[in-house]
Amino acid sequence: MKKILLPLDGSEASLKAFLPAKSLAELLETTLCILHISEEKLDQNAFFEKLGINKEDLSCYIISQKTGDPAQVIIEESEQCDYIVMGTHGETCDITQKAGSVAIKVVENTFKPVLLIKPDIKLSCQNDKWIPQKVLIPLNGAPNSAQALLPAMDILVKTTAEIDLLHISSHKAEPTKEEGAFTAPYYEDYPQHEWNSWSKEFMKRFCPTLHNHNHINLKLSLSHGNPAEEILNFARENKNDFIAIAWHGTFSHLRASTLKRVLSECTCPLMLIKIMT
Repeated sequence: MKKILLPLDGSEASLKAFLPAKSLAELLETTLCILHISEEKLDQNAFFEKLGINKEDLSCYIISQKTGDPAQVIIEESEQCDYIVMGTHGETCDITQKAGSVAIKVVENTFKPVLLIKPDIKLSCQNDKWIPQKVLIPLNGAPNSAQALLPAMDILVKTTAEIDLLHISSHKAEPTKEEGAFTAPYYEDYPQHEWNSWSKEFMKRFCPTLHNHNHINLKLSLSHGNPAEEILNFARENKNDFIAIAWHGTFSHLRASTLKRVLSECTCPLMLIKIMT
């Protein structure tokens, strides 16, 4: 049985992740593991009161109180879970920063998919649940990236979401050296035939899980330019309410520039899934 880890510190910013975590746990019919890290030991009633949760809103759940370094504890607890859902910020919320230090440490040091919820986003809800309706998945044509997105696809096959696959080409970028990469052609003699053939092959290679479910509504789009700008503009124009991105796992200087900007400016939940290399 899959488990979803939800770290909460009692702040309004971290509580923003409660509804998405609870909704995904119900969608996947799994256990919601609520984690609170503090030196203070609380009884169950005080625990829920401090975190701002109504116990009656929960079905299958586990509560856990731990002490220690928050990021390290979250990473350790996540080893028994399949997904982490957490706020980008906590008690020391500074929305001028793309994310707080705890969230950054967690996403850099875990191999679990992390769904990040910013404190200022508006969640699109139906019947008091957050279920993705319009999803954006950027794909760069590299097999490792597509494989990394399988955890997001495991969620999406249980929904009726419309899924936008976005491939961004850039003539300035060096072609990926990854074996099996399949990117957009730079020119075509008969575009009415070649683009159709290319899109079918692209979908077959990189979206087999979704492509094999007839109820899934898939659309492949191609754009050209700065990846971060194209992702943000596309999500804005198409009103996407969930973005899933595969990444290499570091926010160090001069790395992950696309993801840093998307995380700073996106207005919907963002799932980061680390590429296993």
